Amino acid sequence: MKSILLTSTALVAFAGAASAGGHASPISFTGEATLGYNDEAQGGFYWDSSVDVTGTAGLDNGLTATASFGLDIADGNLGGDVMATDFTVTIAGGGASLTFGDTDPVAEDRFADVDGMDAVSFNDQDTHFDVAGFEAMLVGEATVAGFTAAISYGVDNGAGNDLTGEQIDAMQIHVNGALGGFTIDFAYQEEFGPTPTVFGISGSTSFGGADVTIAYADNETVTSTGISVSYPVGPATVGGYYTMNDGGTDDFGVSVDYANGPLSVSAAYDDNGDADGDSFSVEGSYDVGNGLTVLAGLVDSGDAYYVAGELDLGSGATLLVSYADDENNGANDEIGDPEYNAGATVEVSFSF
Repeated sequence: MKSILLTSTALVAFAGAASAGGHASPISFTGEATLGYNDEAQGGFYWDSSVDVTGTAGLDNGLTATASFGLDIADGNLGGDVMATDFTVTIAGGGASLTFGDTDPVAEDRFADVDGMDAVSFNDQDTHFDVAGFEAMLVGEATVAGFTAAISYGVDNGAGNDLTGEQIDAMQIHVNGALGGFTIDFAYQEEFGPTPTVFGISGSTSFGGADVTIAYADNETVTSTGISVSYPVGPATVGGYYTMNDGGTDDFGVSVDYANGPLSVSAAYDDNGDADGDSFSVEGSYDVGNGLTVLAGLVDSGDAYYVAGELDLGSGATLLVSYADDENNGANDEIGDPEYNAGATVEVSFSF
């Protein structure tokens, strides 16, 4: 508790000093805290709190420097050493930027694919940090003539990453822009350790009220070609996709999203074409009024469901009461789109 108290006092004093004299502070603080009880969680009660800090400074020649990080204040305990996480620093100006730190590789994070594309197997952040042992990501980005291009590398300051031994490796590239009424998306990943070269290209456009995306990808084992279409019909939006995987199995799916006044409902059906078989889900919410919203869902092809009520208490505070169940995983803490905990839950959360 002592280290938490000292750190919190220093942060408040620093924020006050930065804003003294009526000038806008270049330091911003946001945070959240949660206290809850779940009848299936070990110990019953759970709680956590964190603070996000962002600092911005104007440099010479129109450049701007931004640094951000998170502070884990408490996680199932009453305090201890405050650990800083998710650190990034960015230098930006003139339509270009350079970011270093805990961020996503660009192809995996940004490529606009179609559902069911087996060839879209870009390495994600977990692979770069947890498997390859990189210490940071380096991302450069620039916008020219309506196109935004980005490139990323993993960085290791020691003897090199765990997969190839190189200190800078695992290049990914992403390019996005508008061309002749189409939005073009291109992504590329170089071969990295046991992971293959991957590239993909997609185009999106709208005509006759419909939004259409066509995409192609190749990862040296599977080639995937997919198309997705969505079309508004009154208060509903109807969508569907079909993906051909050469070297895999074809996938398709349909969905309906309905929103009218206080009622919202989403339904989806997917045929994965493999041992996983098909799946369906139906989820909805209703705004009762006075800050109360009720939610319910049947997901994972009926193997999991939830019912819940969320009450807006004002000033960034929310009260949640929910019950969820998953037949295949009794300890599941990500049931449905709201990602509720299995069992009965009462939770109060605050954002500040």
